[in-house]
Amino acid sequence: MSYTDAFKAEMVKRMVGPGAVSAAALSRQVGVSQPTLSQWLREARRVAAMTPPPEEKKPTAPQKWTPEEKLRVLVMAQGLEGEELGVVARRNRSSGVRRTRSG
Repeated sequence: MSYTDAFKAEMVKRMVGPGAVSAAALSRQVGVSQPTLSQWLREARRVAAMTPPPEEKKPTAPQKWTPEEKLRVLVMAQGLEGEELGVVARRNRSSGVRRTRSG
């Protein structure tokens, strides 16, 4: 079966970050096989790890995050603690991407 990129991104978002569910649990909830969900998660992590941060420039005002930016940062930060998490946070803060209260 073929799935849209938006659907895949939504499933990956549900498997990362606070309140994340396992691929097995999500499989039971949405009817997509666990191996397929796990593959999407691995691919998202691989893409996030290979995606260089955007050019560093000072923003003139805070900007809203796009869904893709949110997913990239969530995947990058999953499982990190301490200094490693701080590096990800600083890199994304200095890239001009800032989260607003509505984002």
